[in-house]
Amino acid sequence: MTIGVIGYGRFGRLAARYLSRAAHVFVYDVHPVSLPRGSSRIRTAPLPIVASRPVVILAVPVSAMREALRSMTPYVVPGSLVIDVGAVKALPARWMKAALPRSVSILATHPLFGPDTASRSLRGRIVVLCPVRIGATRLKSIRTALHRKGLRSVVMKAEEHDRMAAETILATQYVGRLVAHAGLSRWPAVTANYARLVTMVDIARRDSRDLFVDMARFNPHGRAVARAFQRSQEMIGRELGVASARGSGGTSRRTPGATPRPIR
Repeated sequence: MTIGVIGYGRFGRLAARYLSRAAHVFVYDVHPVSLPRGSSRIRTAPLPIVASRPVVILAVPVSAMREALRSMTPYVVPGSLVIDVGAVKALPARWMKAALPRSVSILATHPLFGPDTASRSLRGRIVVLCPVRIGATRLKSIRTALHRKGLRSVVMKAEEHDRMAAETILATQYVGRLVAHAGLSRWPAVTANYARLVTMVDIARRDSRDLFVDMARFNPHGRAVARAFQRSQEMIGRELGVASARGSGGTSRRTPGATPRPIR
């Protein structure tokens, strides 16, 4: 069996590595591709070859997806399966359905993990499946294959996924980036909750800015979540009297003898 992976970023590399254990993987990216040493089952190939595989994984940013679909559609073959792995589902599902021939099956997915959390094992990780144009038998076989690899699959509508993702993943990213951009000092893990916060900040910093922006821009619930956080920040500022305290010339106080480093 051969599988095509279009997009060889952080997740594309992770997907190719795991998929190559059971199949030959052909990868394509608009940027130069550097394969890991010893990857005899992973090969680079031109887009026409990659897009004509029986299974094609579309692992590009949401903002680049429509252009990727326009480029690959002339080469997909009848009976093939196209799977996307982006963090937004409703709009990409509509784009794939409109662009790809009716003879091609489509499954929108969102692996709720990434290179940082699944570098060693997939066991127990969750994949959301949003059927777009796929038969029940084929969907069942995919779920069975995922379960054999130790993954858990959850089937939901694309719209339901997007609301869930906005109120969980985007919200977590927002908090992590909010703290990172605040320029606070990084202290030892004085409490368990602070340690969790620092972990959240570190994860947000490792994830790309494009991923964060795409989730807010293309997820119909994304901007609402961002606005809710902005309102919350303003409310907290009023509670603390931050607005009236600006320009007062006060200085922050540090614990004597402590030498913290920036949290950013």
